[in-house]
Amino acid sequence: MLKLIKCEFYKFKRRSIFLLATLAALIFPVVMTALYWNIPTQVSYDNLYSGIVDYGDFLLLLPILTVIATSLFFTEQDNDTLKNLTVVPISKGKIVLAKISVMAIISVSYTLAGFLASTICSTILGIPMENMGQKFILSVALGLMLLSAALPCVALVVWFNKSDLISIVFTLFYTIVNYVVHVTDMGMLTPVGVNVGTLLPIPLINRWIYQFYDEGSGAAAEFYNTMRPYFVSTPVCICILALIALVSIYAIIQIYKKREI
Repeated sequence: MLKLIKCEFYKFKRRSIFLLATLAALIFPVVMTALYWNIPTQVSYDNLYSGIVDYGDFLLLLPILTVIATSLFFTEQDNDTLKNLTVVPISKGKIVLAKISVMAIISVSYTLAGFLASTICSTILGIPMENMGQKFILSVALGLMLLSAALPCVALVVWFNKSDLISIVFTLFYTIVNYVVHVTDMGMLTPVGVNVGTLLPIPLINRWIYQFYDEGSGAAAEFYNTMRPYFVSTPVCICILALIALVSIYAIIQIYKKREI
């Protein structure tokens, strides 16, 4: 399996998408730093970090992961090399797992890059940095959780077996729906159950991560008091996302096995 993962990474030598994905993680820390430049005394490290997570991870990482998945899953088809892999022999299931492992590494690398950038930006702004260890663990967890969030979209892309254009359309629609729902009461002020706030991964992850931020004061404290009954515990969040991931991976493997070679 390790050799397969290495082979998948070798493909990025001919494509710059991995480097671009990592660099994209630096966009929102820079933007947030510019926004907070004139008001550093009113900003906490939690404010900066949550802003980077909200825009950089929830809004940008999902499309990046799906575009990378499109590149990974269609490379053999475009170059007519899938037949060579099955002759070795290597099962299509292992090929799928290797590609998803690459996506996991990229996703965690992205969230950690955002974490490091937020640390640098906080230093520049003179913002005291607290709970750094917790933020590091949250960043790793977010990388894996957002991979789970992206997998249903990846399954659709593999199923339709179409070009990059149709993949981008699916991804944008999926990302927009998730992001819009996560800023509505329907997505956030709802208990765990059969509802969009639970079934859509971004609102679910939001209701999990909010409990680790500083409550602040004033309007922020009022917001957290409203949200508190709807926070999702870590075990529940992990179980739901693991179920989404397992179902998606199973679907991807079954679809990939039926692909003609």
